[in-house]
Amino acid sequence: MDDARLVILNARDAADRGARILTHAPVEALERQDGAWLIRSGTRRFRARAVVNAAGPAVLDLIGRAGQETQRRMRLVRGSHIVVPRLFDHDFAYFFQIPDGRIFFAIPYQGDFTLIGTTDRDHHGPLGEVKASAEEIAYLCDAANAYFARAIAPADVVWSYSGVRPLIDDGSGKPEAATRGYSFDLDTDGESEGAAAPLLSVFGGKITTYRHLAKDAVEKLRPLLPVLGSGDWTADAPLPGGDFPMAGIDALIADLARAYPFLGAASVDRVARAYGTLARTWLGDATDAAMLGEDFGHGLSAAEVDYLMTREWATCAQDVLWRRTKLGLRLGAAQVARLEEYMGEKQ
Repeated sequence: MDDARLVILNARDAADRGARILTHAPVEALERQDGAWLIRSGTRRFRARAVVNAAGPAVLDLIGRAGQETQRRMRLVRGSHIVVPRLFDHDFAYFFQIPDGRIFFAIPYQGDFTLIGTTDRDHHGPLGEVKASAEEIAYLCDAANAYFARAIAPADVVWSYSGVRPLIDDGSGKPEAATRGYSFDLDTDGESEGAAAPLLSVFGGKITTYRHLAKDAVEKLRPLLPVLGSGDWTADAPLPGGDFPMAGIDALIADLARAYPFLGAASVDRVARAYGTLARTWLGDATDAAMLGEDFGHGLSAAEVDYLMTREWATCAQDVLWRRTKLGLRLGAAQVARLEEYMGEKQ
């Protein structure tokens, strides 16, 4: 799945339900004051009745910024991936085991590429500098070469990306053996009932359990925050644009192709999978490509970029090309520069 799209759609869903989303607003300090939290981010100040520390690999850092202490220990494990030109011509994914006992996958990616991953390496560097090392890239190439007829080398890698898993340190020897579970610490400042300014810190967790984790977090806070109400409604609630049957993606693609034949098959497929039924929000009543404005390349139009800026918080070309779409795999340097220029003009 596209983790970046998942994050954006959860944020969009929250905003549609009244949340205020602030990007590029790091929490620099927070302290309890007059029964609430005072939070500082740059020149901005916020007050909150409660704080959920879901900072992932930075969870301990945020606890420290709150002036709190914990006996918890985290193990930060880096997982790196590489993207290479397509290694096979079908839509199935491969799942392999290699001699060191680890497994890796090779997945069809963005039509013309293959995604290969992942690694497990303890991460000791800054969280702002998370990237695949030369050793990891070579490791994944060698793993693929043990199975595929078409050999690849680091020079064939068109893109790589990495993430840091916030694992609970359970004393496991190998990084891949560490637990992928999650747990909570609820700091109520020494009060059990009617606590002033609770701080709920989340340790561990992974994408496949994120909704269960969120539900459990709300249950932890509900006795302290009556405003949360009661009831669990998220299990059956689709994310924005996902209000069609899971098996209905092909029908959605066909519907968009009929409504917007000028897009072309590749663009229709990309748009449907990225935006679902929300695609019509920015495609509107366009009957030709010109009605969508400037074309930055490979079907990326001004109408889509405007939508990403106004509805999905994109502020720069990197946001659009890598975090909201994966068109960074396709656009050239001149096209990227023009996109950056256009976005600068719109801000």
